[in-house]
Amino acid sequence: MDHLDPFHPLVRNWFAQHFPGPTDIQARAWPAIARGEHVLITAPTGSGKTLTAFLWAINQWASGAWEAGATRVLYVSPLKALNSDIRRNLETPLAQLAGHFETAGESFPVIRAATRSGDTPQSQRRRMILHPPEILITTPESLNLMLSSQSGRSMLTQVSTVILDEIHSVLATKRGTHLITAVDRLVPLAGEFQRIALSATLSDMETVADFVGGYARSGPAQAPVYTPRRVHSIRSRQDKAYEIQVCFPEPPETDADAVEPPPSVWDTLAPIFRERVSANRSTLFFTNGRRLCEKLTFKINQGLEFPLAFSHHGSLAKSLRREVEAQLKQGKLKAIVATSSLEMGIDIGSLDEVVLVQAPPTVSAAVQRLGRAGHQVSAVSRGRIFPAHAADLIPSAVLARAVTSGVVEKMAPVRAPLDVLAQVLISCAGTEIWELDDLFALIRTSWPYHDLSREHFDLVVEMLAGKYSTTRVRELSPRLSLDRLDQTVTARKGALHALYMSGGTIPDRGYFKLRHQETGAIIGELDEEYVWEAKTGQIATLGSRNWRIQRITHNDVFVLPVGQRQMDTPFWLGEAMNRDFHFSRALGDFLEQADAWLAAGEHKSWMAGEPDPDNPMLTAWTGDHCLTRPAARALAEFLDRQRRQTQVALPHRRHLVLEYVNTGPGGVPGTMLVIHTLWGGRVNRPFALALERAWFLKFKEKLEVFPGNDAVVLQLPRKMDPEDFLALVPPGRVEELLRAQLEQSAFFAARFRECAGRALLVTRQRMNQRMPLWMTRLRSQKLMENVLAFPDFPILLESWRSCLQDEFDLPALDQVLGELESGAVTWSACRTGRPSPFAAAMAWDQVNQYMYQRDLPGSRVSSLGNDLIQQAVFSQSLRPLIPPAVVAEFETKRRRLAPGYAPDQARELVDWVKDRLAIPPAEWAALTAEIPDAVVAEAEGKLARLTPRPGH
Repeated sequence: MDHLDPFHPLVRNWFAQHFPGPTDIQARAWPAIARGEHVLITAPTGSGKTLTAFLWAINQWASGAWEAGATRVLYVSPLKALNSDIRRNLETPLAQLAGHFETAGESFPVIRAATRSGDTPQSQRRRMILHPPEILITTPESLNLMLSSQSGRSMLTQVSTVILDEIHSVLATKRGTHLITAVDRLVPLAGEFQRIALSATLSDMETVADFVGGYARSGPAQAPVYTPRRVHSIRSRQDKAYEIQVCFPEPPETDADAVEPPPSVWDTLAPIFRERVSANRSTLFFTNGRRLCEKLTFKINQGLEFPLAFSHHGSLAKSLRREVEAQLKQGKLKAIVATSSLEMGIDIGSLDEVVLVQAPPTVSAAVQRLGRAGHQVSAVSRGRIFPAHAADLIPSAVLARAVTSGVVEKMAPVRAPLDVLAQVLISCAGTEIWELDDLFALIRTSWPYHDLSREHFDLVVEMLAGKYSTTRVRELSPRLSLDRLDQTVTARKGALHALYMSGGTIPDRGYFKLRHQETGAIIGELDEEYVWEAKTGQIATLGSRNWRIQRITHNDVFVLPVGQRQMDTPFWLGEAMNRDFHFSRALGDFLEQADAWLAAGEHKSWMAGEPDPDNPMLTAWTGDHCLTRPAARALAEFLDRQRRQTQVALPHRRHLVLEYVNTGPGGVPGTMLVIHTLWGGRVNRPFALALERAWFLKFKEKLEVFPGNDAVVLQLPRKMDPEDFLALVPPGRVEELLRAQLEQSAFFAARFRECAGRALLVTRQRMNQRMPLWMTRLRSQKLMENVLAFPDFPILLESWRSCLQDEFDLPALDQVLGELESGAVTWSACRTGRPSPFAAAMAWDQVNQYMYQRDLPGSRVSSLGNDLIQQAVFSQSLRPLIPPAVVAEFETKRRRLAPGYAPDQARELVDWVKDRLAIPPAEWAALTAEIPDAVVAEAEGKLARLTPRPGH
């Protein structure tokens, strides 16, 4: 059977006129889609996945199976920019099909595609509600907000197909949980619908298919029956071809007697990058951070009359990013320097080459980025990786090999996050009254929550209903109304407002808006710590232009454009990426082989310039690992220097190196111990916490520990033999040590802050007013101090779960510690006068952390007498006087006795009595006088009158 047979004849004819034939993934997926099966599709970039997902739906309208006038297709992607791109790219085939049908004398329905996101104006949203588009394109956050309102839900009652694009980018995050719960909440609203998930980088398709499918529920809520939906996994058989080079510039010759410092690496790379741009029609550069993105753009354009490149990252305004994308696509711009903002398939036209500046954090990110070049069927993706320093050659070489061999890390979805659950419960309860059993049964239809215990569900419900509000902490005020008599729950007034203010799972960092002084137009976003240090008149480089700061307000920084003579790049602070064990193991295996070759002297001949065509080391590095000969030479020199300075073998997968450095960070006196593990941050961080606690238990003193991706650095206050040190954390003690140490760490405090924000405990107060990050930290700290005493506070539990399951890889840590104990992993100790080449970067990071670290309190409370402090410091004059009338007015409003403050619904009146526990008769009479009698009568059926005995 021809793969296009199920389609309408005119649709088949149109396809034949515009395409040479179905791609491999289209030929394999369309029959399953036409049969109505749920499908998970993974195929290389440029293989036609988007058309695969949409064409059968378009055929349904064309053939008359669906009527126009209602939203039948819901497309969800994680990027707002990608959504706009999809809408534009649908317009061309829809217009062509309409013309094709008209030429054949047949009518073609009006199929409209519209996007709805946080940027969509309110007027457009109202029009969508009145006239729903046939194809609705949105984001996980906007979909959840639509499900939180009756008007939004009304648009989704006839959805027949849900397309989940770039599913890999959210799968292993709480954003993925937020997305899939929204999809499953559509089922009671629209009935069963077809699910189509798309990705270019998936390895474990079975788990992802289960995640996408979820469970169909039948039977009563008290005894539900769950049936997993079968999702048909389809992987493209078409191999993706890559041409990759890992390049390293020859170091410039410098005069030993020169006064001027040598050029920076970016000054060295900028001319090379200009040559790449000139050699190509279009080039896309990827950096790992926004500051470097801006700096590199400036360096490439420096001294040129017209800019060669423009920057593109998430802190630039959407309008500026779209303009940059359009100019590259139209051939008016030669290059873009981007962060992950262009990692996914936004249409920027045909690219000749992708340049990765430094190694990306994961293999999947490298596949996505390199795949942007040759973004067509069967096209070759050409890319170059430019490490910034010799140490970065190691992950670059490993990534190149992993990309060409198709080895991508596995992704595990987040399981039962309680902070996201809090948000989902408020969204559900905001539109109707739910029986608790029904709500619990609905939540369990989503794969992440299928094994959620009723105890944890009830804990979150009770938290939101005010169980912990006795602390009088504002963040714990009730958001849900829970009626234990009839076992129902609904949202209280203001709950949905909090959802609209702070909904979503991406932590808010309190960025300032950068605006044009004269027009008020948004240019981008700035980190608050940068703005705190900025001054009026200072120049900030953003979006490939310089802007002079005119004034700074609570929310905004107003600027005017100035010339390009100098660069002052803002900084954006963020936590370092925790490398996973999959990638780390590949790095260790690479270094193990490299160490064997170096020990055998395999590098000496070709590094000396002698022809050595059969050299296994050179052949593997320049072949499998895509290193150019200068890059291979630089890497060999770097690794050889490490061996010579430490006088031991390289650290690798089966070998640890304990390097005792005779000076502390920055050259100060002390002993610094660098444990070269190469385990990655997800293993090294819990190992460091366990070490810190074990040291304290043994010596009753604090140990300074700094974990990174490649090593754990410690400041040793006393001597200790290596074997005794490694014995501090045996595999069986990790859990015990983490339980005692984790809550005391800054890492846990940051996770608690993020979880509290997702659970809507710490929210913004106004829609267009930012919440400063420092204020969020203070509110989160206050909240955490107040809930530590509760043995069952669910967001504390979620913070623990986030650390131990999402952020840490404890099974891998247990594995490597067991191998260390058994001898499968060996170790060597060495002493150095200064940090070795492998340790140098970690030492710099440690100094940088201390440089910007705030003063921290001691772990003990002083014994200074209270009377002495009272006499010396405090006085009555420090207490402000409040007029009695202000106090009386506040009391009247607080008791809800002032006009407009009284409850206006029976459920709200019952909740108010529950909040107060008991209300005196006189106050009750005054309160009910402001409330309709019918409301009071309905409420009194669930209230009890208490008559105190005489004398009590």
